[in-house]
Amino acid sequence: MATRLEQLARFVTAQTGLACDVRQGVDSRGDPWYLLAPAGASADHAFAVRVTIRWRRIVAVFEPGKFAGDLLAAMGSADAAGRRAFRTVLAECSNRGGDVKFQVNETPCDPQREETWPAHWSRLLLILNSRIDPETEEDDPGFGDALQWAQLFVAAIIALLPIQPNDAEEDVAPVGYAEGGAASQQSIRYERDRRNRAAAIAIWGCKCQACGLDFGDTYGDVAEGFIEVHHTTPVSELEPGTIIDPTEDLVPLCPNCHAVAHRRDPPFCVEEIRELIRSSVQPSD
Repeated sequence: MATRLEQLARFVTAQTGLACDVRQGVDSRGDPWYLLAPAGASADHAFAVRVTIRWRRIVAVFEPGKFAGDLLAAMGSADAAGRRAFRTVLAECSNRGGDVKFQVNETPCDPQREETWPAHWSRLLLILNSRIDPETEEDDPGFGDALQWAQLFVAAIIALLPIQPNDAEEDVAPVGYAEGGAASQQSIRYERDRRNRAAAIAIWGCKCQACGLDFGDTYGDVAEGFIEVHHTTPVSELEPGTIIDPTEDLVPLCPNCHAVAHRRDPPFCVEEIRELIRSSVQPSD
């Protein structure tokens, strides 16, 4: 069985696409914490996320490295699509009952109002406080909640990171990033920003929205977090620079339902796939 460190690293990596190293410890109050950092990155020049399990709540904190000034400046210069992704994921945190503290250059900012954000970032305070589900607390003292909130928190941070888009994947991507834009090689390919995938999964989860399949539940740890992300409007039809809304334009589907969605042009929507599943179930005699 995977240790909690292995489980957390695998879960966040699978859900967000950012490979993470994880350490654990106990703070002065005796509360356990987990520290996630981008794998292979310089601790002084990059960042970490500390997730602490307190009594009936989870606290996630963004911790920039000692010499992360260039990183913070780049995050503050994120384009409109990245900022939208950041806002969208933090809005989802609030919708789930989390309390977000966002401060730039020691000035409190509203994450949903960009006009309150300074133009240049030299310091960043980002903290998420959330409650532990009392129904799961007795059997699992906060770790399951820590997994979910860590994923959301990391997805918000990824939205602002200076990461180059990777278009080598299939129809996948995370929140509010430009999609589309044909590029010529030996064949036509379409640029994808994989951060859109992280945002979409942070909002929707990794369960197929059509048939309900959860690969982790079915196949165990080896498949935990595996899912495909479907564009409700095919990428090939998107105009260059289209800004994706993960709550409307992206939806997690298992490979089977994803393939069925594209058996028609335009693709079947999620509710239509659900109806296909329902209608195929024959009542027993």
